[in-house]
Amino acid sequence: MAAPPTLYQWPSAWGLPSVSPACLQVEAYMRLTQQGFTVVTCSTPSKSPTGNLPALERGADISPGCSNDFSSARNAIQLAKSSMKDLDISLSPAQRAVQLAFTSLIQHRLEVATEYSIWCEKLGYREYTKAAFSSQPFPLNHIVPWSMRREALGRYARLKSEEVYDGACEVLSAVADRLSSNSANRFLFGAQPSSLDALLLGHLLFYRSSPAAVPVLKDKVASTPVLSAYVDNALAHFFKGQAPQASIPTAAQGDAEAASTSASFAWSDAAKGKKQSKPAEPTAAEKEFRRKSWWWLAGAALTTVGYIISSNRYLSVEQLQGMLGGYDGDDEEEEEEEGDDE
Repeated sequence: MAAPPTLYQWPSAWGLPSVSPACLQVEAYMRLTQQGFTVVTCSTPSKSPTGNLPALERGADISPGCSNDFSSARNAIQLAKSSMKDLDISLSPAQRAVQLAFTSLIQHRLEVATEYSIWCEKLGYREYTKAAFSSQPFPLNHIVPWSMRREALGRYARLKSEEVYDGACEVLSAVADRLSSNSANRFLFGAQPSSLDALLLGHLLFYRSSPAAVPVLKDKVASTPVLSAYVDNALAHFFKGQAPQASIPTAAQGDAEAASTSASFAWSDAAKGKKQSKPAEPTAAEKEFRRKSWWWLAGAALTTVGYIISSNRYLSVEQLQGMLGGYDGDDEEEEEEEGDDE
């Protein structure tokens, strides 16, 4: 008998199987198939066989990894469809057209709003996201979430938060209308689940249970009865108990759980569905604290770089000298060329 597939994903927190909505999408699909699988909790993407999370392994087959978590999730679901059970096999041509349209909306609006909520909301990142994605040893517990936030900020730099959340709410309203139009609105296409349900549940579970989800999205789900009933049904019938684990909880997961109870800050106006206001000027004490913090971080960074170089594990002294020497050599060649021209 073949071994069950293995899902590699970010750690759990806030009562969710994973802190990552993309990982929730894959686990939702696996649970909707009602077939066995195991989970490997990864504190960093490097511990996945693809170097990305989520990832699905079934025998010799491994889902392709992508730099974007949601793209990796779609690849993992595709492998699950081909090697386990295809939840879309009974969809009619008309239903497949509807599925394609909603998948596009989820990809271009919900994914953007979810990532924006996780990484681009400054206070939410500090209070919740950073702790949830910091299950690595120092200094990776600072570097990994910082780099992920930096990538997201660059990716969504031109977007306005109000438009991002308004677009997501419009999609949730369309989903609610779709569910309401079904006589048996247990799933988007009636009584049987599809891969579209898995993609949607990844976001809805996050909005409902994660404190890192902005209030405007949490309130949208909570205030729409058909969406709340949809999530309740999935939790009651498909998320009973935890999937078999192949790793032990980390201390950082406990930190993430503790952070979820914190209410010491206020969300931005856009996150609450209001117009953004100008941030308050930091006090003299806050400026002094930040100045000292930067000096401490600079010292820690220098110490880390010194260790990396001296250990010869990641970058040897010879490699560093070669890099610097090559650069200086290029400058000398340019100077010689200029001399010849004269």
